[in-house]
Amino acid sequence: MEIRLTNRMLRAAALSAAMMIPATLGAQAGSRVLNARAAAPAASSGASAREMIAELQRIQARLQTVHNRVMQDAALRSSQEAFMRDVKAAMLRVDPGLDALATRVQAMQQQAAAAQQRRDTRTLQQLNTDLAPIQQRFMRAQQQVMQQPAIAARARQIEQQLHQRMLGVEPETDRLLERGRMLQARLIRIQQGQSQAAARN
Repeated sequence: MEIRLTNRMLRAAALSAAMMIPATLGAQAGSRVLNARAAAPAASSGASAREMIAELQRIQARLQTVHNRVMQDAALRSSQEAFMRDVKAAMLRVDPGLDALATRVQAMQQQAAAAQQRRDTRTLQQLNTDLAPIQQRFMRAQQQVMQQPAIAARARQIEQQLHQRMLGVEPETDRLLERGRMLQARLIRIQQGQSQAAARN
């Protein structure tokens, strides 16, 4: 199976790093290679799901460590940062209002941090609800940008470079990614089963 390793990372970075959308405020549609938190609600299905979530988190941590090591390479980091700047500029051409939204999201991040300290789950839920349409707007602009031939070609080139570097540091990278995807798929099926059961009751 073909590994599309860093397109997810690049999409996440275009939304978070370039446009300052904090991942802590909500799930990002392609935000990480693996997102164990997204699968967390499945934990109520029992020990099996908890074990899968724990394994997924271990895989995520291991791949993140590999990614961090690879990104210590100044040339690769510089290349990716330049790409992100170009993606941001292209996104702003597609939707000039994104800059103002990015500023708003920074304010929401501060509100979320304060709400988290006082354990205000209602405010956190509201912030996540408010963030959803903002994320969708960023995603629409980003999708348009990533379909541009020049941007898409650069993304593929950086993806291949990062993939090869990660394989050099951790030869198990592809196996870990595949295992992570399989665990996610299983957890999603469990969640769907729970939702369907709840709807019947």
